[in-house]
This record gives sequence, structure tokens and C-alpha cells, in this order.
Amino acid sequence: MDIFMIIIDTLIVLLYITLIAFITPFTMKYLKRRNQDIFIQMLPICFIVFVSSIIISMGLGGFKEMVFFQITSIVSLVLLGSLLFLTLAMRVLWKDKYDMLVERILSFRTKNERSFSLK
Repeated sequence: MDIFMIIIDTLIVLLYITLIAFITPFTMKYLKRRNQDIFIQMLPICFIVFVSSIIISMGLGGFKEMVFFQITSIVSLVLLGSLLFLTLAMRVLWKDKYDMLVERILSFRTKNERSFSLK
């Protein structure tokens, strides 16, 4: 592989990470305004990462070309599956445990936000 292809592949990966970093806060804020919990907010993010990583890897020559998009698609598929389980199965079958899990995550987030403030 020549240096030009390494530079192009690195730029594609960096642009992909930047795109996901810009899309994530807007999507989560939009769903937060609609009073959705943290797991529902993460579902579209994982879906966007999964679909976009497959599309980009197929556009670049398949999964054999870039290992980054292969790993990204596998990890996002696992996260998407676990989030779907949490939101569908736990929300219906174990509503009280699901609510306690959401409260724990939100309390953990608020503790960390307060501890990192620069006031």
C-alpha cells in the first residue's frame, strides 16, 4: 500500500469520526426534548453508525479493505442489539428494573457533570 492510500484512508476515518461526533449531540438533544430516556436517545445513533459504516465500507471495496469499518459495524451492531433488548424487553417485562437503571445512569451523569465543572 502506498503512502497516498494511507493518507486517503486516514482522512476518510477522521471525517467519519467527525461526522458522527457532530450528529450525536443534535440527535440526542432532539430526542431529549421529546422526553425520551437515554436508551431511546442512543438507538438512532447506533443505527446511523451501523448503516453508515456498512455503506462506507462497501463504497471503499468491501470489508476486506479497511478493518476500522469492519470493527465499527460489528461493535455498533452489538450495541444496537443490546439497546433494542433494553428498550423493548426490559421496558415491557421489567418496567421497575428498567426505571431504576435509567435513574442510576442519570444520577451517574449528573454527578460526573458536577465534578467536572470549572466554576
